[in-house]
Amino acid sequence: MLTKDIAQALSGRLEGDGAIEIERLAHPSRAERSSDLALAMSGAAAAALPGSKAVAAVVTAKYPAPAGTLKAVITVDEPRMALARLTAVFDPGPAHAPGIHPTAVIAPDAVLGAEISIGPCAVVGPRSRIGDGTVVLSHVSIGADVTIGGRGLIHPGVRIGDRVTVGERVIIHANVVIGSDGFSYAPDLNSPQTFVPGVTVTRVHSLGSVEIGDDVEIGACTTVDRSTLESTRIGSGTKIDNHVHIGHNVAIGDSCIVAGMVGISGSVIIGDRVRLAGGVGIGDHVKIGEAAVVAAGSGVASNVEAGTFVSGYPALPHARSLENFQYLMRQKKLHARVDDISSRLAALEESTRK
Repeated sequence: MLTKDIAQALSGRLEGDGAIEIERLAHPSRAERSSDLALAMSGAAAAALPGSKAVAAVVTAKYPAPAGTLKAVITVDEPRMALARLTAVFDPGPAHAPGIHPTAVIAPDAVLGAEISIGPCAVVGPRSRIGDGTVVLSHVSIGADVTIGGRGLIHPGVRIGDRVTVGERVIIHANVVIGSDGFSYAPDLNSPQTFVPGVTVTRVHSLGSVEIGDDVEIGACTTVDRSTLESTRIGSGTKIDNHVHIGHNVAIGDSCIVAGMVGISGSVIIGDRVRLAGGVGIGDHVKIGEAAVVAAGSGVASNVEAGTFVSGYPALPHARSLENFQYLMRQKKLHARVDDISSRLAALEESTRK
């Protein structure tokens, strides 16, 4: 790809040679040849440009390239967005062959769109539909009556259960399980009577499904339980990290960010544009309002108002959580003062008795 085309794709300002052929992106210190494009959008990376083997670079106005060191410089305004666009342009995606691999098992009544790819040992169940241009890699299993939109990418080992609906341009990473049964039993597992001898814990079956919107990405080893009667839902544009669990009857809004190791219990409702940092745990039947932020490692046991930032265990508004922590850190000094006052009081009482 030529430097002038890259500048156009980034809406950047090109200075110098626009005809340099670029084959790879690299940190300035890791560039090995003139076809490498140096990404120097931070102070440390820009400082490494004079010693780089790259002849072209992407920089920002805040950290410009030293004069006379490069044949082509592309200046961008938003480095993070520039990185997103660049990696999209240069990512070839996972290797796959067009068409259906001979070892794939496709139900006779499955409907497959145009220009799709079905990898080795993949299984597509009865009456399932896969949209145009979707890539299904090796060892994926897709159940019966599943609908998957077009231009999606399903990585190896994914398991999609019966009746699941997946939107357009969805990316599902390796070993994700969508549509497993919910964790639901009668009587309530939280009841102290549950484990009394002779009390039977009876399974509540999951008859519902899972609905996933457009442009969703689901990280590796994540699990999404089907609902009891209706649908567990994930809204369009939501991005989910690795090792996340989404319980039955959960509804997640649009454009949410769910970081790694988050656990969402059953029947939780999450509004649009919510941010859940790593390791957050959410109790069942909790509501989290739109645009709320939950800090890493927090335990959410009660509703969170829209637009608030909560942290801690249990999660509280962040300012209050910090205040509680500060008071906790003062406990040692406070106890020492109480002990000192108690000793003095005891000595005073002893002196008055003499």
